[in-house]
Amino acid sequence: MNINALDMVAPHCDIEERLRAIPPAARIRGLTFRPITAVLRKAGKLEPYLELFGPQLQNSMALYPLGDFLVHLAAAAAILRSPEEILQGMFEISLETAREYVSSMLGRALVRLMAKDPYRLAQQGLAMHRQTHFYGHWELVRHGPREMEMMYHDEYVWIEHSVAGAAVGTFENCGVTPVIVTTTRDRFNGSTRVRW
Repeated sequence: MNINALDMVAPHCDIEERLRAIPPAARIRGLTFRPITAVLRKAGKLEPYLELFGPQLQNSMALYPLGDFLVHLAAAAAILRSPEEILQGMFEISLETAREYVSSMLGRALVRLMAKDPYRLAQQGLAMHRQTHFYGHWELVRHGPREMEMMYHDEYVWIEHSVAGAAVGTFENCGVTPVIVTTTRDRFNGSTRVRW
């Protein structure tokens, strides 16, 4: 973990409390780090990130401590926007990550198969989450033909900013115009309700 990055972001978000709360066994796949650098590169702000962390050599399928990912995400968000706008930066990184994924070859294939059914699209997102995040629990509940809810249990990534950004980006880029409302019961538990 890079102390300089932590020092940069700690005054502007609750990262220190989150790092203390994360179970030691919580892991995330290396491929989740790559979109961070892609977003910063696209914004012309990759250099300050590389100065903090050095070259990014994470193996896509290897598992890394979740806390390391949180520090990378928070630092990237502060660089993308500013330390004072770190939470908005997290939202934008996740939004752009979802857009990039949807526009990838695999994403386009999945969208063609599922775009007419947002519930199936959310099921695919849930399956992907289970393959990349090894902690907590997400579950998808259908509330009607045009309404669903993704519920998050023990989610240590910022639900109302990072997770919400990914939800908005995914649906918007699939031709669905949803109404998305994310709420939290506490820092690590909440849900995103989607109507279309």
